[in-house]
Amino acid sequence: MRVWMAGDTIMAERTLNASQVASMLVSTSCGVGFLLGTGELALQQGMSACLYPFATALGLTVLALVARSLWTDGQSIWTRFDQRYGASVGSRVALLSLVWMTGVLAAQIRGGCALLALIGFTPTAGLMLIDGTLIALSIMRLSWLSAGFAICMLASNATLVGSLVEAGGIDVWLRAPVHFVEALQQQAPPRPGLTLISIVLMVSCGADYQQFLIAARTPAAARAGCILAAAIVFALGFLPACAVITASAVGHLDHLGDPAQAIPVLLIHTLSGNSASMARIPVIIMLVSTALGSGCAILRAMSGATATLGGPSVMRPIWSRFLPVVSASLVASRGQGLVETMVDLNVIYITAVGPLLGLSLLKIHASDKAANSGITTGCAIAMTCYLIRWTNIAVLPEATALFFVLPLSLVVALASRRRVGASSTALNQSSALHQPDPSPGALSAGGLPPHLSGDSGGG
Repeated sequence: MRVWMAGDTIMAERTLNASQVASMLVSTSCGVGFLLGTGELALQQGMSACLYPFATALGLTVLALVARSLWTDGQSIWTRFDQRYGASVGSRVALLSLVWMTGVLAAQIRGGCALLALIGFTPTAGLMLIDGTLIALSIMRLSWLSAGFAICMLASNATLVGSLVEAGGIDVWLRAPVHFVEALQQQAPPRPGLTLISIVLMVSCGADYQQFLIAARTPAAARAGCILAAAIVFALGFLPACAVITASAVGHLDHLGDPAQAIPVLLIHTLSGNSASMARIPVIIMLVSTALGSGCAILRAMSGATATLGGPSVMRPIWSRFLPVVSASLVASRGQGLVETMVDLNVIYITAVGPLLGLSLLKIHASDKAANSGITTGCAIAMTCYLIRWTNIAVLPEATALFFVLPLSLVVALASRRRVGASSTALNQSSALHQPDPSPGALSAGGLPPHLSGDSGGG
């Protein structure tokens, strides 16, 4: 669940201790897309479905390595890009953040619709209810709801542990890392690599994660919070897949209308015993509330970015929320898996802004024009690849945007940088050629004309 807009700070003072930093990072990482998405993949891929949470834990570990630097600077990486490359680049990065946020919001919408289908809602009715509720709640203050969302997630994970105990699958959870490595070795290389790189970069470079480190009391608290959060996410990340695999083995998930319903059906079965109807409504309310909480948080962030597209307007609070919801609903209608939806759109964002990160790491200075050229190239080609795969016009490898377009956009940025540098050099030379060449003695030793220099001699 992504709660804050890139560049925002959690509080005015640095007051978070290590456990609070860890709590914020875990809540940011573990939303309904994490829970339902991992369960959905577990039905299809077994233990290799844990790659998404594993990559998230790895990203938090990478974040711990740079915690001191982030805390000392007191700025997110994108804020530093804004200062380094100029306001125009910062504005484009802010607007491009709408891309990956659309993927996250689409995952919450699709997950919510899958949940409502379990209690008889048609796809259209479920979509309208979820979208309308998201828009309504996003206008309200959400601070008082945050504790409720956290309780829902805690209750969900506790119930999954109960299901493992009931099915005798605790040993599966304890041996999950070993099974995960074995399952990963059987996967085709492109997709695991794409997911791993995409999520690690999203977590380690995301301002929504970095803001909690900046708000820590000390650099040590920031680093400890990252390490603790990584350990928690690593442990919880195996839980949904283990629960689904164990339940599938005993036939509890044989009749699913949608793979995304695996976790809710499992929770209903665990809580109800022989009477599934009694637990169905509480479980659906609990999980739909979690989806709405995650969706409202990301929608509020998207509303702020969308509002920059237009001037002041009485209707801005409505249309700035309506447009992101419509876009996310269209993406959700594609029918992709929850994790795939988030990863694919996150790849577009990383491809667009990756050149800036590469130039910064290489300590190569570039003008705002060069940076904008790289962003535009990466975004345009990556978005085209995404639409081609969506419409099935042609067969493109899933890793095309990340492994081919990202280097290309970096080359474009460097080429633009050289052109800008060459133009500046030519302009300076041209200016020098058109400067009047003063005759000998016209300037004094101090570089001033004789009538302005103290060395001009007697009158």
